[in-house]
Amino acid sequence: MQTSVKIMDIDVDMMTNDIFIQKMNEYLMDDKLNVIFFASTELLNRAVEDDDYRALVEQADLFLPGEEALLSAYHVDVLEAGGMVVSCKSFGMMLENLWKEERSMYIIAKSESEIGILESWCKRMQPELRVVGSCAYDPEVEDAALINEINSHMPDMLLVDLPTGMQEQWIMEHKVMLGSKLCIAIGGVVGLILAEEKETPDWVKKLHLGGVYEKLVRQQEVKKNVRARIFRKQVVQYNNQIEENENKKDDA
Repeated sequence: MQTSVKIMDIDVDMMTNDIFIQKMNEYLMDDKLNVIFFASTELLNRAVEDDDYRALVEQADLFLPGEEALLSAYHVDVLEAGGMVVSCKSFGMMLENLWKEERSMYIIAKSESEIGILESWCKRMQPELRVVGSCAYDPEVEDAALINEINSHMPDMLLVDLPTGMQEQWIMEHKVMLGSKLCIAIGGVVGLILAEEKETPDWVKKLHLGGVYEKLVRQQEVKKNVRARIFRKQVVQYNNQIEENENKKDDA
């Protein structure tokens, strides 16, 4: 199943994890670079306010929900139970189900520490994956030098974790120069993956609070619920404003 939903008049692709896995593997057989953005609430808000930025993100081959808060108006628990992509964690499912396990990856992230965590997570999802290189992005380094560095490793996949706005701009500006087959952007929602990799502290284990730690820290239940409530209000405000503007036009 593949369709799309409109969130503040922006089309967000919706599909089952099975279809997502199939499409990603097909992209990896392609000769051109395919770009996937896992959208955050911040990205959606920015796209609504900036038409140029919106046009930029709409160039992606897939624009998927990167966090559950985006789908707060669509019964996300039902969608998840039905096997739909509801967050960037579906990327891990794809790695687990690579048709060719020995695929290679290059990671660009905000810091060396995040690179280490992402590499560990990706390797946990797919032990046969080869992380052939990485770079903590530095705006002082010329883009041409970074692109040459990436292409010299000939990675199948490019995993990008940069701040919202900078990330999408950088990818789409340099898309034609990158020799990879698949670019996956997770900046803005990477916290879901980073939280998943946190180890349970010894004091938590001693107090037998592992279940609480899992929900609060790894699954970020409270944080996700708060973000969902905030974003749901933003969507309602946006829809009310659109309706108000349309009524004014009708009255004019």
